[in-house]
Amino acid sequence: ASGAVSVYRLGAGEDLTTGGTAARKPAYTALNLRTPVAMLRFNHDGAVLAMASRKEQGALRLLHVRSGTVFANWPTSNSPLGYVWSLDFSPKSEYIAIGNDKGKVLLYRLKHYLKEL
Repeated sequence: ASGAVSVYRLGAGEDLTTGGTAARKPAYTALNLRTPVAMLRFNHDGAVLAMASRKEQGALRLLHVRSGTVFANWPTSNSPLGYVWSLDFSPKSEYIAIGNDKGKVLLYRLKHYLKEL
């Protein structure tokens, strides 16, 4: 079982069925989860991809899609995520909500997307 997430770049009018996926090479592959990926969610502008596994506590990573870089500063080993069972971004990505195995929903603010009031 793999925690790998491969990202493909497509040109205008292309889809993964054009030429078949076997002929395509991923732009990059994120290997930051050690257990099978259960959830993937893009934020509103497609700049961030949240990846999570249900098989290990705290198994959630945020990927900067353009660069292929996984954010190293969050979550930390002190983030009380538990086993992640659901996740989603708010409509303009100011927040990410994470549901866990204890029936709690954790709400985190993404400062990059937070606009001044």
